[in-house]
Amino acid sequence: MLINKHVHWVFDLDDTLYKEADYRLSGFKHVVKTVNSLYKSNLSLDFQELLASGKDVLEEICVQLSLPESSKQSLLWLYRLHYPNIKLSSQTKAFMLNLEPLVHGISILTDGRSVSQRSKISALGLEHLDSYVSEEWGEVKPGEKRFSAIMCKHAKAKKFIYVGDNVKKDFVTPNRLGWTSIGVRDNGQNIHSQSISIEPEFMPKIWVNDLQELLKND
Repeated sequence: MLINKHVHWVFDLDDTLYKEADYRLSGFKHVVKTVNSLYKSNLSLDFQELLASGKDVLEEICVQLSLPESSKQSLLWLYRLHYPNIKLSSQTKAFMLNLEPLVHGISILTDGRSVSQRSKISALGLEHLDSYVSEEWGEVKPGEKRFSAIMCKHAKAKKFIYVGDNVKKDFVTPNRLGWTSIGVRDNGQNIHSQSISIEPEFMPKIWVNDLQELLKND
C-alpha cells in the first residue's frame, strides 16, 4: 500500500508536478514584455521555433534590440526572478487534493534557485507544503542531505516515497535509502530526456504515465 497515514510522500517539482516548458515560456514572455516597455519596442518572437532551431532566446532578444552582449545577464535575471504564469493540470490538482488527507504528509524536494523555485511553488498553489530547495541547502540531487532531513523531521512515518522524472539524479538516493521511487514518464514535453543508458540503481522502482495512476492502482 502506497497511500495510507504511515507513508510520507515527497515530490520533485519541474516536469513532475507541472511542465517546465510552461515555466520557460512564461519567463520568455515576461522578458519580452519588459523590454518592449523599457525600450519602447514592439518585439515579437516565435519562442518554440527559436528553441527548436537551437537558438538562445535571450541572445536573440539582445540582437534584435541591438543591445550589448552583456545585457543578456540582465535578461537572464528577469527570467529567473519573474513570478511565473503556470498552474497544475486539472488531473494533478485533483491528485494532490485527494492524496493529502490520506497520507502522513507531503513535501517538495527540488533543485534550483530559492526565489525561482519558491515562486513556482507559490504560483502552483503549493506553498503550504514543506519545500526543500537546493540553493537553501547548498546541495543538489543526488545529494543526501535533504532526504535525510525529511526522514528526521517525519520520523514517525514508516515509509517514504519520492516521485520524480529525471533518471540522472532523482531516484538513486531515495533508492539507496530504502524509499519507494516513482518515475513519471515523459509525454514528449520534458526538458530532460529519459531515454538514456544508465545503471539500474538510477532508475525508479515504479513507472507511471501520470500521477492519477497511483490513486487507481493503490
